[in-house]
Amino acid sequence: MSMSSEGSLLPFSPTLRPRLLPRARLEIDRLSQQPVLLYPEGVMMLNETAAAILQLCNGEHTLADILRELASRYEASPEQLQRDVYEYLRSLRDQNLIAWLE
Repeated sequence: MSMSSEGSLLPFSPTLRPRLLPRARLEIDRLSQQPVLLYPEGVMMLNETAAAILQLCNGEHTLADILRELASRYEASPEQLQRDVYEYLRSLRDQNLIAWLE
């Protein structure tokens, strides 16, 4: 487990590599031209940040890599982004849309 800057435990190792499961795919909606996550039970409209996170969830990037990349894109520190990114990934895992590779 890792510690956030506020000291609360986050149940993610920075070396885990998230990967979208085959049942989910990232696409651009034809009508709105906005990113969406498609899966058998529905569709999730994505904002720019959510799409950026999911583009990096290919099983090759570690959580630490993802945080560094997002920090660079959005001019923030990885520590500032950590909680939001982890909570988003946790919600995707809870919906069975991503898997963790070690």
